[in-house]
Amino acid sequence: MDEEEIIEAYAVTDSDIVNRVTSFLGIPFIIVFGWLNNKYISIFSVDHNDHRLVVLYSGICPVLKNDKLRITGRMEYGGKVGVYGMLMKAYNIENMSTGDIYEKI
Repeated sequence: MDEEEIIEAYAVTDSDIVNRVTSFLGIPFIIVFGWLNNKYISIFSVDHNDHRLVVLYSGICPVLKNDKLRITGRMEYGGKVGVYGMLMKAYNIENMSTGDIYEKI
């Protein structure tokens, strides 16, 4: 489970890019002054071993349906994020259809 896996698959859905708030720092003084820290998460599905596999990437990764992808990451159970079955937390995605490479540094 904790080992790195590399899969090649076709995207079944377009990626959905979500802006998630990670923390808030502020000072209450009549109104609240402060700022939000946030990060982007890309979510999409691929066809892997005759099953759909949900892929999470911490960052912006635009993927279109039917793009051929090479994904490097770790497989995890999806119960923590509401996914039934397995999901892959990716840290390197190569879109072989467009030549783009997205890598978590």
